[in-house]
Amino acid sequence: MSDKESSEDKPVAEPAPPVGLCGKSEPCSGSNSCGGKSSCTEHVDPDADPAAYLDDDYDEVLSRSDFMRKAFGGTVLLWGGVALAPIVAYLTPPPGEDKEAAKVTSVEVCKVSELPKGTGKNFRFGSFPAVVINDMEGQLHAFNAICTHLGCTVQFRADKQCIYCACHGGEYDASTGKNIAGPPPKPLPVLKVAIVDDKIVVSKA
Repeated sequence: MSDKESSEDKPVAEPAPPVGLCGKSEPCSGSNSCGGKSSCTEHVDPDADPAAYLDDDYDEVLSRSDFMRKAFGGTVLLWGGVALAPIVAYLTPPPGEDKEAAKVTSVEVCKVSELPKGTGKNFRFGSFPAVVINDMEGQLHAFNAICTHLGCTVQFRADKQCIYCACHGGEYDASTGKNIAGPPPKPLPVLKVAIVDDKIVVSKA
């Protein structure tokens, strides 16, 4: 037998089929047998970075999660702005109001008959709240009504016969404005009180 005849009789080895995305050794038929989104007709290079063949769903989940975080953060900021807007508007006077309020030197509060003994009345003195008190002896007293602790508005309490801050329980003497209980660190600023034509008039001290 010749060398030529013997070489023709030997079976020729077929090349190994490429490995598909599904990880099978068989050639992919074009169907998505691995369950991924990509077609199995694309073949994996065994030496390539595995991350290059990650499913697109991974990026989609990350994008959706990032969107939800941003949307939640935006909602929180929006509601925070809505809640703070009225407070800021209240604390910030309109342009020109500060100058006009600074010019106020006296305020006519009410008639003497409208403030019986043992009672008090809050009113606006220019740019800040104030309180006038007619004590049990019939003496009139007036003070700046901003608490010296954290700036809350104080009021006269007839049951305790003192000036009281409801925010943190601070108390002031109704005759002198001196801080007598709670956290206030100093007395209330005093205002002048006078009776003019049977009306209570409060002015700066």
